[in-house]
Amino acid sequence: MRKENIVLVGFMGCGKTTIGKKLARANDCVFIDMDDEIEKRAGMKITDIFEKYGEAEFRKMETELCEELSVRQGCVIATGGGVIKSEKNMELLKKNGIVLYIKASPEHIYNNIRGDKSRPLLNGGNKMKKIRDMMEERRPLYEERSDVEADITGMKSSEAVGLIMDILREMEK
Repeated sequence: MRKENIVLVGFMGCGKTTIGKKLARANDCVFIDMDDEIEKRAGMKITDIFEKYGEAEFRKMETELCEELSVRQGCVIATGGGVIKSEKNMELLKKNGIVLYIKASPEHIYNNIRGDKSRPLLNGGNKMKKIRDMMEERRPLYEERSDVEADITGMKSSEAVGLIMDILREMEK
């Protein structure tokens, strides 16, 4: 089991949860999906948190969870797509973790989430345009605040896990 955490960042729908679960199994680690954990604690879906309390309250919950996770060890953590926007969150997650940016093309993202209605920031209007615009806005943050990146465009999740395992092994040398 790894001591440091593997923290997965990337745009919503890039596969952080799917890849994270497989990566956790391969590394004998605990898997934590931050969005799922926030939903469990709040007793409601993220879309309902946004609707009822707004994005600011959701981000506050996210930061509280990052504080807790910063002292954990041996976890694979799938973050929410917007966690990268908070410098404080990223500092917390880096305390005991390698931050890995799962990069994918807008088309790859769209194919993963085109029928998904559970993503409040993409609901209504042209989903592909929203994806492109938000990805362009966040890309510099993903690149600046991550330790390493893996471009998984066009890959199946098992291929992506293989690529990430290779990257992690290379980092350990």
